[in-house]
Amino acid sequence: MFCREKIARHRYMLGLAIVSGALAVAGCAAPRTGRAALQRQLDAVFDDPRFSEAYWGVRVETLDGKILYDRLGDKQFIPASNLKLFTTAAALERLGPDFTYETRLNAVGPVGDDGTLNGSLVIVGSGDPSPGAWHPDEEQNSRQLLASWVEKIKAAGIRRIAGDIIGDGRCFTEEFIGPHWEYYDLPFWFSAGSSGLAMEENAFRVYIRPTAVGEPASIEVVPPTAYITLINETRTVEAGGVSNADSTNCQVEGNTVKFTGTIAMDKPFIRERAAIWDGARYAAFLLREALEREGVSVAGQAMNIRELDNPASLDAVEARTLAVYTSPPMAELVKVVNKPSHNFFADQILRTMGLQRRGVGSFDAGVEEVRAWLAEIGVPQTQAIQMFDGSGLARDNLIQPRQMCHVLRHMAQPGPGRAAFVDSLPVAGVDGSLAGRMKDPPTRGNVRAKTGYISNARTLSGYVTNGAGQQLVFALMCNQYTVPTREVNETQDRACTILASWRP
Repeated sequence: MFCREKIARHRYMLGLAIVSGALAVAGCAAPRTGRAALQRQLDAVFDDPRFSEAYWGVRVETLDGKILYDRLGDKQFIPASNLKLFTTAAALERLGPDFTYETRLNAVGPVGDDGTLNGSLVIVGSGDPSPGAWHPDEEQNSRQLLASWVEKIKAAGIRRIAGDIIGDGRCFTEEFIGPHWEYYDLPFWFSAGSSGLAMEENAFRVYIRPTAVGEPASIEVVPPTAYITLINETRTVEAGGVSNADSTNCQVEGNTVKFTGTIAMDKPFIRERAAIWDGARYAAFLLREALEREGVSVAGQAMNIRELDNPASLDAVEARTLAVYTSPPMAELVKVVNKPSHNFFADQILRTMGLQRRGVGSFDAGVEEVRAWLAEIGVPQTQAIQMFDGSGLARDNLIQPRQMCHVLRHMAQPGPGRAAFVDSLPVAGVDGSLAGRMKDPPTRGNVRAKTGYISNARTLSGYVTNGAGQQLVFALMCNQYTVPTREVNETQDRACTILASWRP
């Protein structure tokens, strides 16, 4: 092991020396101007021996389509979360930046003189990812929304519900998780399922705190709910020990969540998040608990409308709308997708495009709508695109760097929603997933780009203004690398610095 580590370290230092030397030679032997100089500098970066087993797909273009640099730009790469750029760009153009969702709370049945609703409450979803969401504001959650609903229920004279609390997410098809997602990812919040009705981002937060050495840690669930059954196999260890407690695989369909790992005595807490199963039932369950906290009794159960033997029978009963929740506009929702790279929001928006444009709220219908849009704007070889979700979580997704640059160029032109698209991207050294990268001139505040990551795939695509004030688009995709991801980040950042400094 020691010998292998020494060899790896030697290769790393040699690679740095080669890259540094090549950049120095390029800078001394020729001015840092002209396309040839740019190509030499970027070649020196991507020819680093550390990536001899990896693949770099790189494309740099001007806004009018002139190719400044290309390395395997017409080959297929796993985009990871760079796929969100396709999803959000298409949504802004297909649905519009002002598009909003509505979630309705309906009372089905008459209210008696004693304040009893002789029927059920039904929450009717429209695919909105935002009810009770804690993005972008961590202080927000479903408690505020549900409390306002309880007030309106009471204002309608309802003090008791004889029927059930029903979540209706039928605007989307019944599929909950992406068919190409990795099984290992499913317990975690970034793999939260997509549903026509959702609350709390179809996830929950936990605070894991140490207790006594050798004892299980304490686990506080936010929002507090009996919907989740916890199996606590964590352990408190001595100060200075490993703190890695988190959710782990336990079951796919169900809401029993296992937590394992350790937390050290000197660690105040670990904040983690985990996914739930069945968004419509979860929303109904949270409303039922909110009602009971406020003294409104519920005789029935919290359920998904699909659990009923005949859901259509409920549709035939006259309903009265008690409350309507309207989402922020699409221009704001895409910021949640792109800045922190939110998978759940991305997949909800993808399926919404399928619902609104094709009448089917499925992953497949959403993908077909995005693919049709890509073809309409002239993206090359759209038939070669493999797209299975809106978030990029599926490893089977494949796109080309030149296709990404085409989308970026299109969205840089004047048009409805295009300013919102650019505004949704993280800014280097400032916010979102690039807040901690490229903090120094000439990239800080200059690079606007979307990151992407799944195992052995790291991507970065977006916009940069060069030293002459010319805006460029770029796609930097690294697949099958074996070095630490931070070294890929550093290489991408170095390439962006070259682009930001370069003068034609």
